[in-house]
Amino acid sequence: MPQRRLFYLDANRLSAFNWHAGKLTPEDSFAADSSGLELFAAYLKLNRLSLFYILADVVEEGFQPDVIPHVQGRDRTALLKRKNDQYFHGAPLNLAIPLGRETSGRRDDKILFVALTKTSMFEPWLEALRDAECQLVGVYSLPLIAHTFARAYVKKIPDHPTQFLLVTLTRGGLRQTFFDNGHLRFSRLTPLANDTLDEVITSCAVESARIYQYLIGYRLIDRGLKLPTLVLTHPAHTTSFQERCRDTDEVHFEFLDLTAESGRYSLKTVPADSHSETFFLHLMVRNTPGQQFADSTQRRLYRLWQTRLALNSASLVILLSCLVFSSKQMIQLYQVRDETEQAKVTGLQYTAALKTLPTMPFTSNNLRALIERYDTLVKRTPTLEPMYRRISEALQQAQRVELDRIDWKIGNNPEDASPAADGSGKQAAPAKSNLASDLFVIADVYAQLPVALKNDERTLKSIIDTFNTSLGKDGKVQVRTLKLPFDVESSKTLRSSDESSAVIEVPKFSVRIVQKL
Repeated sequence: MPQRRLFYLDANRLSAFNWHAGKLTPEDSFAADSSGLELFAAYLKLNRLSLFYILADVVEEGFQPDVIPHVQGRDRTALLKRKNDQYFHGAPLNLAIPLGRETSGRRDDKILFVALTKTSMFEPWLEALRDAECQLVGVYSLPLIAHTFARAYVKKIPDHPTQFLLVTLTRGGLRQTFFDNGHLRFSRLTPLANDTLDEVITSCAVESARIYQYLIGYRLIDRGLKLPTLVLTHPAHTTSFQERCRDTDEVHFEFLDLTAESGRYSLKTVPADSHSETFFLHLMVRNTPGQQFADSTQRRLYRLWQTRLALNSASLVILLSCLVFSSKQMIQLYQVRDETEQAKVTGLQYTAALKTLPTMPFTSNNLRALIERYDTLVKRTPTLEPMYRRISEALQQAQRVELDRIDWKIGNNPEDASPAADGSGKQAAPAKSNLASDLFVIADVYAQLPVALKNDERTLKSIIDTFNTSLGKDGKVQVRTLKLPFDVESSKTLRSSDESSAVIEVPKFSVRIVQKL
């Protein structure tokens, strides 16, 4: 970061200070004449890369309150410029301080127009800064910096009156600044002839009474108000001020410790007396106001420095981001490399372990195929319980049927080794399956019926049909009668007779149940 150099400008001379980390170091002082300007130009040449601030503490300043319509953008800029030219024509060091809006009517904007009216006092110094191509941060007046201090003081003491007078002593004289509701309204600098303590105290009492009458005359305060007056003094002089500055019906004095306030704002160079210009110089850097008097032309090099600083900062952020990203990628690369090496070591260990195992009699592909077939077989292996339950339920429906045996098998063809339907014992022609891999559960049920029904073929047929229907009622299996207890031919008819025979055989039949896996 570049160094910061502060200039304190009064009616007679310009004093230069070097500010670093809260410490103010006096460097030089330049008279407002040709020799002083030459020395100032040489000083700027040596410190051209610094940032420069100017604090003006002069009598030639104007304050003009006004009300303007609430407009925005270019219209507002043009209106403020026209008003400034109207009040301070020919004074380029001017600004407009907003004081809020009115609470009634059109709610117009309240503006305080401020200007440093004596241009000839500032132009030689500003021209020297332009010629040396110095980076001017801004031109500030002491009331602007006091405004920053007053707002912080009001925030620190919320119950303090909103209207008060701040009295400060500087090398330029005794300054009285009036604040209303936290806003700067008026400031007046009274030069002192000898700058002795007696003269300062006397002037403080007299000028406070005069400024009270001025504020009453311009209706800035209400008549009969006891105006709080804050006096910024060194603790060694506070007793003397208290003895001479007595409260009246119009003015109430309060004394602020200059050294305590300096410490609160981290000023390491504590003032030796009640002169507060070094305190306000430090405050100008610590709490720089958002508004100042110099125009954009005078601050062009400072704006370029800000742009360059922003670009460099952005570049540094991008560079650091790239370094962080590259570091992360490098760490990941090393991690991947370590994992790769570990994988190689593990692979070698696995290969070495395989070599110690006995040689398999067949290849891994054949072993894999065998295991897959085994898994498929296990998944497709049925249990006997569902088929037993089905047959048991069918027997409950046909209670006259007595079970002899059940032949259970699994095959690709449900017609394998099936006896002929006519009971001739001939093998039926094998049927071809649609898929070679189809498997069927085949259950041949052998049963018998009561002997009393031997000759009642119709009843036998009815019982067998009922049994078959019960077996295949859910449609999940195929049921087919393999053998009936009587012969069925196209040339014969079903009949019921009581003809007897020498040998009575038990009527038997068989049924095939087929379920696809």
